[in-house]
Amino acid sequence: MPVPRSSIWKDAPELAIPDVPTLLCDSEDLWLYYAVAYSEVERFAVVQFTGVIDHRLSPINDEGIGQHPYAKAGLQFYAFNEIIGSAESLKWAALKPRHWAVTFKDNTLDVIAEDAKVVATDLQASNPTAALLEFLHERAA
Repeated sequence: MPVPRSSIWKDAPELAIPDVPTLLCDSEDLWLYYAVAYSEVERFAVVQFTGVIDHRLSPINDEGIGQHPYAKAGLQFYAFNEIIGSAESLKWAALKPRHWAVTFKDNTLDVIAEDAKVVATDLQASNPTAALLEFLHERAA
């Protein structure tokens, strides 16, 4: 079994610190809404994970990142870490999944999915939930 390793998925805008993300999921997709770093006005981005097999939002924070099962793979703080060779991605190898560990200040989101894409980068709102509602309203219109 290969040793898992982590690399940074650079497609997504950098996470703001601290941030409390908002998640929306259905039986196939998961949308992650979060504050973007280095913005004079609070702005939010949306990443859509498609073909989701599993996801988990855990209380592993920046001080406890060493408790993450893939900490030794080289997880970085406040980043979209893609874990290559994780047990979860190998378990579902027939589906060709990818494994992301998104490390926020106060929690970590692990997603096993077929793909991910950035669908918005410049939403203005007072918080991630408001950004989610605005995004959904615009898409429905």
